[in-house]
Amino acid sequence: MLQFQPIAAIATTSKGAKRLQFLSQTATAIWVPQSLTGIESAQVYTGSLKTHLATLWHTHRAFVFCLATGAVVRLITPLLQHKSSDPAVVVIDEAGKFVISLCSGHQGGADKLAQLIAQQIGATPVLTGASSASRLPAVDMLGVPFGWNRGDGDWTEVSAAIANNHPVQVIQSAGSTLWQNHLPPEHPFYFGECATPKARIWISPNVEVLDANVDTLDINVEIPQIQWHPRVLWVGIGCERGTSPQLIETAIQQVCRDNQLAEEAIAGIATIALKADEVGLLELCRKRNLPLKTFASDVLRSINVPNPSAVVEAEVGTPSVAEAGCLVCCFCRSD
Repeated sequence: MLQFQPIAAIATTSKGAKRLQFLSQTATAIWVPQSLTGIESAQVYTGSLKTHLATLWHTHRAFVFCLATGAVVRLITPLLQHKSSDPAVVVIDEAGKFVISLCSGHQGGADKLAQLIAQQIGATPVLTGASSASRLPAVDMLGVPFGWNRGDGDWTEVSAAIANNHPVQVIQSAGSTLWQNHLPPEHPFYFGECATPKARIWISPNVEVLDANVDTLDINVEIPQIQWHPRVLWVGIGCERGTSPQLIETAIQQVCRDNQLAEEAIAGIATIALKADEVGLLELCRKRNLPLKTFASDVLRSINVPNPSAVVEAEVGTPSVAEAGCLVCCFCRSD
């Protein structure tokens, strides 16, 4: 359960607190009211639970309650903002028979947390999302296991189309296709041609045109669409010593705009070993959480590139840094 930490577990009765005791082994804080005494490994809150919960809400990734579901709904309702940022909320009944994924089942991970807890205590997980019932992937989490990044789109309407089993066209030009191997027999996805799709999913390093007023590639865009961007683009950088991270970033943004490429699809930065300590590159990679891969000049020199430079070769021993660097990464990349 480390992926959900920090977790706050909350109970208001002795029986409920004892039901949550198993979580103390996972470095989870178990909170009980001041009126309860003698609860092992528990922390005490004073005042109202509503007020205390508000102090914890933005600093915890998950909450596990042993309370009535209705009471939890009333407690968390004023705190909810958006499914992309709300923490996971799970409810366990005092008898330990059911573990309910109440809020942020997909993006917050409540569905997975409920399943883990249910397995640990021998309970039944209760998952009420449409994708769970139909055994279809949650579209807003589809690319997460593969490290893809979400792009633009109408996520709510595309999710609704899938939940209603309407035909959904999938156009995938990059990234792993393993997710396609685990679909139920009667899934709504069409890979390739689809005469009358009700929604569309793009899986590509490109920025697709989703505007209903624009006709692109003879594809009907007057339907809800979303984009996932697999991280398959390597950016080769060659620069003068002392180049600022702002200038490097501006150059990358310009290249992406000119070629309709998504910056979210960038997997990392490649350059020559001489630039391993280049401050601008290091700062940019730190800011964007990207790896910086460097290669010796003889490795880069062995790569055939479309635009070799005699000037660059005279300076660093290889006719190409940027082109050769990204090509080396692309040759050995994994989706």
